[in-house]
Amino acid sequence: MNLNISTGLAFHQDYGDQPNFLGNCHFEIKRPCDCTIIQLHQFYLLLRKGNKVLPVDLPLKIFNAAFLAFCYNGKKLVGISAIKRPTPSYLQEVYNKAGIITEIYKPFLEIGYSFTQESVRKNGIGTTLKQLLLKKINHHRGIIFSTTATVSSQRFLIANGFQAKGNPYQGVFDNNIIYFERTQ
Repeated sequence: MNLNISTGLAFHQDYGDQPNFLGNCHFEIKRPCDCTIIQLHQFYLLLRKGNKVLPVDLPLKIFNAAFLAFCYNGKKLVGISAIKRPTPSYLQEVYNKAGIITEIYKPFLEIGYSFTQESVRKNGIGTTLKQLLLKKINHHRGIIFSTTATVSSQRFLIANGFQAKGNPYQGVFDNNIIYFERTQ
């Protein structure tokens, strides 16, 4: 059987086996208002596939982000991330869960909505997306934070000057979520 001929059947392709995988990817960082409806919808669908966010008002939250990051392998969207503009009440809720007692007195942004298709994980997509996003906001003077239970994301944050604060807490989708912060 010739594996290059489509039979019309769905199959799993492990894109990560390709040499120089990241070199074959295209990365885009955009403000939501500069995205097409298709890009916003694809971002939403991939984020929902990760099953780590509540769908309530999610399209509005995506559109409110400062920047959205996309990784394409060919025409296929395989990874996403964002710089979010959460509300002060959300940040206060996170502080409460983590047991952090402090006043919010500086402007803040959040790195979040990160998801990579399972078939291409461990190729540096998430790291590259988050590095590109951090470069986009290097002018930001205030707090940049992130919450995660994912060990690889925790390593990325520590390697990029973030410090863990407070106590690990139980989230809706994960156990042992840790709050990380960097002040610029």
